[in-house]
Amino acid sequence: MKDEIAHTESTTQVSIFKDFVTWFNAMGTLPWYIRLWATFYPLPQIIGGLIFIQTLPGAVIFGGRILSSLIASRIHKHAPFSKLMGPLGHAHWLLIVPYLVYELTTQEHSLPLRWFMIYVIGTTIISGVIDVFELRTYLRRGHVEYRR
Repeated sequence: MKDEIAHTESTTQVSIFKDFVTWFNAMGTLPWYIRLWATFYPLPQIIGGLIFIQTLPGAVIFGGRILSSLIASRIHKHAPFSKLMGPLGHAHWLLIVPYLVYELTTQEHSLPLRWFMIYVIGTTIISGVIDVFELRTYLRRGHVEYRR
């Protein structure tokens, strides 16, 4: 029984990593403007999150980016290029953004961290607007793939 549990956990970890790699590679087949946004929206947040990982806002941002990637890769596994990847993959940012605004308005942070948090809030709001349109498309027309 213990060996079965260990095997299941190991298989799940490999599957999650494999799903992430498959999703990441598939993103490269999308139009240039989607690839550009899909790179320059999360990548600075991942890098900045790692730079500021020793602060709570940095760790939350980095964790949010990881969670977004895991959710999107799992959605992609079951519904490739689904318009739901953004809205579902970013839903937890509805909690993170108010937390970051609260941090900015009530706590003292270094200037670089403050600018980073402002950047994250701004780009996440832009992404949220895009996600609303994507969700609207999904709700009107059902499963719709991103054009490749």
